[in-house]
Amino acid sequence: MSNGRTASFQDNSAHGEDAFLIRELSDTSSLDAILDGVTGCEGGYASGFTSQILQDARIESLSDLVDALELANSTLYQSGRGRNLLTTIAVVLKIGEELHIINAGDSPAYLMRGGEALELTTIVKSSLLPSMVSGAVGLHQRLAYSYKKIDLQPQDRLVLATDGLINNVFPEEMAEIVKGASSPDEAVSALSALVSEKRRLHIGRQDSYGTFREDDRTAIFRYLE
Repeated sequence: MSNGRTASFQDNSAHGEDAFLIRELSDTSSLDAILDGVTGCEGGYASGFTSQILQDARIESLSDLVDALELANSTLYQSGRGRNLLTTIAVVLKIGEELHIINAGDSPAYLMRGGEALELTTIVKSSLLPSMVSGAVGLHQRLAYSYKKIDLQPQDRLVLATDGLINNVFPEEMAEIVKGASSPDEAVSALSALVSEKRRLHIGRQDSYGTFREDDRTAIFRYLE
């Protein structure tokens, strides 16, 4: 299965701490990652540093990806000791018709199939502070993450997003955008218009903040063929 087409959306004006990576590893392998640096913890540096590690690393397998993430985590942890230099990450590695998903934190990844948004990531909340996520690159001496593997189908659509988007936009709204857009670029345009309208009306998600939440906002769309 080919890698298809991609496009990205980003508004990093709130804190400047989001980062993303779109990397074509071969004609049939790709790597997409979205990172959200933790505010007040030099998150902008952490997200950019981790993204660069993934850009430069030789990645041909899931093991290679884990090694690169462990390197980023170890470097950030040694400098920040789990209190500084923190970033969440959602990364998807496509190898042929297999998709490997790794997540640490609260940046979700979705598979859009049959008009529905299927969540690929597992977001683990802190048992002490349920509103806080317990996963981030640089948080622990060894990287703690969730992992999932799925088999892809032709015409699958992948969407990665930081919480700055998902706190304002329902997954079902993202699915409708993808359903109505014939290309990733069209999806980006539709998402940008929706976010602008929600911001103008000061409307967010009624199941979370209710009103529009200002934060960095980043998304990746990949249309498989």
